[in-house]
Amino acid sequence: MSTQATISRRDLLRGSPRPEPFRPRPPGVSRQSLSACTACAMCVDACPEGILHIANGSVVLNPEAGECTFCGECAAACPEDVFADDRNMAHVMRISDDCLAKAGIACMTCRDVCPETAIAMRPRIGGPFLPELDATSCTGCAACSAACPADAIHAVERKPENV
Repeated sequence: MSTQATISRRDLLRGSPRPEPFRPRPPGVSRQSLSACTACAMCVDACPEGILHIANGSVVLNPEAGECTFCGECAAACPEDVFADDRNMAHVMRISDDCLAKAGIACMTCRDVCPETAIAMRPRIGGPFLPELDATSCTGCAACSAACPADAIHAVERKPENV
């Protein structure tokens, strides 16, 4: 019998467990296909960008570590049926209120590094331009997140309300 609890005492006493936080996945990996991951780390070793790692027994993408170039090396190295052929990310990026431009400091780093031009700068009177991310154009590559000096850009699950 396993002694490892799947719910904390605090959550048990509250009556409902907190949902698992969203963890960005590599391109082509869905929640369903992630269950086939054996955490062998072959995809991690194959990633030329060094942005993948193993967490909680499966592969996750670390957007703050660098940009995904959609090269497919991770999928080619995986011995299991984890990666689909479509190569779409299950997330989009979101700019938080920690953004330097929102604090009145001129910064256009995210716009400059975005390979899809999904980030535009909206002019405003009396302050620096504000970044606006077009979620429909965002591939989730995380070039903006890795380059952001304020760590203000994070991955959120791709859902209709986030796109």
